[in-house]
Amino acid sequence: MVTKDISAQPTGRTAQRLYSAGQLLGGPAAALLTLVVLSSGLVPGYQMYTVGLAAVYGLIVLSISLLAGWTGIWSIGHPAMVAIGAYATAYGSSNGWGLAFTSVVAVVLCALLGGFLGFAGSRFSVLYVALLTLAFTLVILEIIGAWKSVTGGDQGVPVETFETALGDLVPSSDEVTYLAVGILGLAIAVSVFLRRTTIRMRMVAAKTHPLAGRSIGIAPELQSSLGFAISAGVAGLSGVLLALLSGFISPEGFSMVFAVNLIAATVLGGTGSVIGAVLGGAFLASAPTLASSLSIDQPYLIGGVLILTLLFLADGIVPTAGKLLRRFVPVTRALGRPAPSLSGPDLVDTAGSGANLRADAADAADAADAADAAEAAVLRTEALGVRFGGLQAVHDIDLRVGAGEVLAIIGPNGAGKTTFVNALCGLIGGGELEGTMELGGRPLNGVRATRRRSLGLGRTFQHAELFAELTVLENVSVVNRWERRADRDSALQVLASVGLADHVHRLPGELPFGLQKRVDLARAVAALADNPRLMVLDEPFGGLDADERRTLAEHIRRLSDSGTSVVIIDHVLDDLFAVADRVVAFDFGELIADGTPDTVLQNQTVRDSYLGNIDTTLIAPDIDRAATPLISVRGVEHHYAGVRALSGIDLDVHAGGILGIVGANGAGKSTLGRILHGDLHSTGGTRTVTGTDALRLSLVPEGRALFRTLSVRENLEVAAYAAGISGRRLRTRLEELQHGLPERVRTRMNIPAGSLSGGEQQLVAIARALMADPEVLILDEPALGLSPAMVDEVYSQVNALARRGITTILLDQSLARALESCSEIVVLRQGEVVARGNSGTPGFGQIAEAAYFGTEIPAHIGEVFVPKP
Repeated sequence: MVTKDISAQPTGRTAQRLYSAGQLLGGPAAALLTLVVLSSGLVPGYQMYTVGLAAVYGLIVLSISLLAGWTGIWSIGHPAMVAIGAYATAYGSSNGWGLAFTSVVAVVLCALLGGFLGFAGSRFSVLYVALLTLAFTLVILEIIGAWKSVTGGDQGVPVETFETALGDLVPSSDEVTYLAVGILGLAIAVSVFLRRTTIRMRMVAAKTHPLAGRSIGIAPELQSSLGFAISAGVAGLSGVLLALLSGFISPEGFSMVFAVNLIAATVLGGTGSVIGAVLGGAFLASAPTLASSLSIDQPYLIGGVLILTLLFLADGIVPTAGKLLRRFVPVTRALGRPAPSLSGPDLVDTAGSGANLRADAADAADAADAADAAEAAVLRTEALGVRFGGLQAVHDIDLRVGAGEVLAIIGPNGAGKTTFVNALCGLIGGGELEGTMELGGRPLNGVRATRRRSLGLGRTFQHAELFAELTVLENVSVVNRWERRADRDSALQVLASVGLADHVHRLPGELPFGLQKRVDLARAVAALADNPRLMVLDEPFGGLDADERRTLAEHIRRLSDSGTSVVIIDHVLDDLFAVADRVVAFDFGELIADGTPDTVLQNQTVRDSYLGNIDTTLIAPDIDRAATPLISVRGVEHHYAGVRALSGIDLDVHAGGILGIVGANGAGKSTLGRILHGDLHSTGGTRTVTGTDALRLSLVPEGRALFRTLSVRENLEVAAYAAGISGRRLRTRLEELQHGLPERVRTRMNIPAGSLSGGEQQLVAIARALMADPEVLILDEPALGLSPAMVDEVYSQVNALARRGITTILLDQSLARALESCSEIVVLRQGEVVARGNSGTPGFGQIAEAAYFGTEIPAHIGEVFVPKP
């Protein structure tokens, strides 16, 4: 084992720890200092109330700010919580309750109501949650007005003296101000402490990515409920302090104006900022005096400050100041990073010395139990199906996965692969599940997604769905409900095992895509630390370079060797087959082949599912390759946040005919199509349009992207207006295009486009693109999700358009359809051109097929085939 030299940085670690301790104790220390100043008589008596009010408002703003920052819930219901706490105080003081008991009643009552609101609102968007809390405030205000025997109605109710262990506490006395300041200091310390715990991490995870949260056992609705309960409890305690401070409670103090002022103060200080909440509370308390000194009404002052903040300090005063400090004062960047752990796992070399993490655990297992587990199926599905309304996405899947087996699932886009694994993970949304599933002999049907982790099921996502507001270490630590030191050490060890030990305190957005994929894998591994049975990896090789794919393959093998079964979906077949023990192929939601990697791809049904069935009924128009191309790209490359989508693409688009750009899902077809269209600018290389940039191009995106609630006619009209077509020209164009649509569509021009079948929608999408009378038409996966009959109809339309002189670029997964219908074909694989030619070139079909799958080209064919530049 290679260890890091930690002796070279003792001063930095000491400074970080002192800074961390200062953050935790800063609130109580500031409160203590304030109390010393107040008790010394340096603050005039008439300002004591303002100081106390600033502390109370700071506590309320803190509860709102952390709720919004951690859970994403913006509450307009907090004035009602404050009112409940205040009226509970008035009632308790008049009925002989002690202050402690009264405070507990207020906090618990508000926490229960807040928990209910958080749970009920978790299924709604931010807007509807705000409306829910608004309605709650209005209801509470109505109850206050009607329950006169307790609240005094519009006349209000006084707060009487409380007996405490330290003597009588008189409302509106200086002692109340001392109490408010002290409680605010403690609340700040608790907030800073909670910020470092998994309590805050899990709330942020549920807010950032609910689906990924469910996959590691986090229930978003419970996190919203917990966050709102804590926040409401603090607001209720604030109400107790406000009642003691004012000595009299009336409903006017809890109006909607108060709610707006609290939101403004939250935004002013900075959402999620503890210091910002204190600043916001101080601003609210001093606003009346400040408005009076400026001779303006208080609403104008608060409204103006809020507008200026949103325009120039969108993150709030404190977060903006923090960013400036970190930018211009280097020492603050070092202090702002958490101190790394000095335990053993933090000293592990990143070169893979954590490779035995799972193997050590496996060695400790009983040999007889391991042998029995190897013989049993870890995963078993019987007639498994998933239906979305009238769409059967997965149908009648019988599958077994043994202990330690690596199973690869392949198939074209839309074959049902992801839907199948989502069913295993309980993430099918509104889909209807059929058949049965078992994991380790335990039924999965009816088991919530958040509980499947405890059964030993984990997964990664195609796009590494990480929690953007959490660091790399927090993304892994968040799998624990309560983080102990041993859990943190385990998280560091898992991160080291995937080569991330040097990135633990960075945010995911600061990492390239390959490292983000590793974080996703580490999180899934950590989630299964206690019970690793089955790991599901959704396109883990996509977007990775050769070294990253090799590292990932090694880690998959380590998982398998430790006894964990692995199910992988991917389109990078060569890397996938290198780690797979067995391969199953899906098409149209059905399992069409099952075997070893070297046999499944030779199955003609599997090859046809990828490549299609060749039918020579369509004859592709010729292209004049001697003419100047309409569009040329040279050396084009493109990256998405570190993910390489294209590399070194040289391509000419000639007038006339159909250019087919073919490749598996993720090969880069859509990216290249958008670059050719011009709506996406490549990160490298050049795009040249012959003569002028006024070349008319139209793009039909994958999935059609129709306005589903608009009628067919309105969809066409929108495209016409965007192209500057109106009046008589618009009517003429509509009549021309209607004739090209099937009769079943022509007669239903006024119905919503979303009510058409998939094939009919595709024809409408093509017609919409033709409204602009394009010279070049780009079609992205026009046959995706269509029945064979509709595929034939769509391609007949494409062929007819090309014969009318419209240059057509066809982006498709099906090589056979391209060979049948395209004048020229370019095959992409992993963002690179690996073959080009046409069906008239001897042997090109076999060359293109080998290039498509990454297999070897037959020698006798390679000798006669020379790719065109």
